Amino acid sequence: MRVQLVELDLIRNKAVLPEMAGLEGWNSRPWGALSAYPQAVESYETLRYSDAGYVSDDHTPYPPYVIQGLSLTRALTFSAEALGGSYSVGALEIANPDGALSGLLQSRVNDHLPVRIRAGRKDWDAARQFWRDPPYDATSPVFAGLGRNWQPGLTGFEVPLLDATYWLDTAMPTRSYGGGGGLDGDKNVVGRSHPRLRGMCRNITPILIDAVNLVYQLSDAEADIMAVYEGGFGGGIAFGGRVDDLYASPPAPGHYTLQHSPAGTWLRLGTKPVYAITLDATGRFPSGAAPHGLLSLLKQMLIEDLTLPANFIDPGWDAVAASYDPPGGWYWDGGENVSGRGVCNTLLSGLGISLIPTRTGTLRPFLMRRVCDEAQELRYLSADVIARIAPMRLDASLDPPPWRWRVGYAHNFTRQTHLNDLHPQITADQRNFIAESDRAALWVSTTVKSDWRVPSDPPLLTTALAQESDAAAIADRLGDVWGRRRHMWAIDVPRDMATGFELGDTVFIRAPIPGADDGARGTVIGEMSNAADPTTTLTLLV
Repeated sequence: MRVQLVELDLIRNKAVLPEMAGLEGWNSRPWGALSAYPQAVESYETLRYSDAGYVSDDHTPYPPYVIQGLSLTRALTFSAEALGGSYSVGALEIANPDGALSGLLQSRVNDHLPVRIRAGRKDWDAARQFWRDPPYDATSPVFAGLGRNWQPGLTGFEVPLLDATYWLDTAMPTRSYGGGGGLDGDKNVVGRSHPRLRGMCRNITPILIDAVNLVYQLSDAEADIMAVYEGGFGGGIAFGGRVDDLYASPPAPGHYTLQHSPAGTWLRLGTKPVYAITLDATGRFPSGAAPHGLLSLLKQMLIEDLTLPANFIDPGWDAVAASYDPPGGWYWDGGENVSGRGVCNTLLSGLGISLIPTRTGTLRPFLMRRVCDEAQELRYLSADVIARIAPMRLDASLDPPPWRWRVGYAHNFTRQTHLNDLHPQITADQRNFIAESDRAALWVSTTVKSDWRVPSDPPLLTTALAQESDAAAIADRLGDVWGRRRHMWAIDVPRDMATGFELGDTVFIRAPIPGADDGARGTVIGEMSNAADPTTTLTLLV
């Protein structure tokens, strides 16, 4: 017999006194005496339920209140313009016998709090004629993520489920200008968020926060400036030194002074510019951390800028970053709210990397590669365990195969094309650079173009990459993965077997269909399960 264990973490955010009628009345104690029922502070607790009844090794009960167990859909999303998305959604239905949980439903908060689901099998004890519960450690994780605000019904309540990436739906915390003058900004920037620079960026526009004293802010943490441009010309404004207080004395004409600390980086000009001021710079974090690789940069932003609890970072993250971590960076000027998901999409855009929510509730980067014959076989699927196999369609931007990939690098954050906005002494190379948002590394297959009447032709992919060599390597990898006929199948397998798969796992499949009759290797890119169905549908890209 299969059993599912459900653990729901909750916040108790107000005092709940079960015996209000028993409280003593007025004049029952001296004035000013401490109450026997002090105001409760916020606390956490965990609800534990099961679908078939369970008692753990330490005698913790899991009452059989689960009406309908986990229904779950997980998938990696692939399209030419959005390589590497992922999502997980699901739901649970739990009974409310005789209204026993009604008070709890009204007094607790579960929105975006952890939910853990495990599964195991009970053994039949023939001698004593009962089903014996498995040890807790013998159960396997099925899902770990977040619950959304539960919805009470007549006989129970439903708990919508989200994966750990939904921590990132909220806006990235930032400081705002108050308009009080000095580094707090003037009236022109009141309410605007401070700019944020992470990693290496080209031709960014700092924020003018004091138009009278010509003070600009570059980032909300320390940053290093490589070049200052006026109208694209980099030789007109000289560095006047670092100071502790920009307002102590103005810079000399034609110079700029720099003030930076963990709270931000500012510069002040000694001469009012005629043309727009832009910079090449590298930003650090308020903690002083200065990773250069995009995966290391994203990990630090998740923890430090987005305040994601560190235990949501998978232990395997650093191993992936050690094998692939190209340098780059991005600049957010504070003009609009940016969500954590937006940060992830920006830094991973075009890299073919997905941020996968694992079954244990952590986030791990997955680098999509073509599965070749030398790949490790993690699981074997044959016709005797496959209940059903059906074809699925790839996104139209990937099927038919693309005949070329253009991967951008060295993104230009301030596009300048009007001649009247350019300094007369600007170099030809700089003029050409700032005229385009991205440069591109190219992969082309004349074979694909000739074999298919209308092959796909994805647009140029804007990335956070800094170097051409990294963009060229990614273009080659994308061509290797997608520049050929790919199959996507929905495969029904026993539910217990499916819990052993993670998104991104490599499998070997043999089935009596074209493309797999002699065996083929593929990648698990999706999963769909229904609590009432004994099978789980895996999506396989071969």
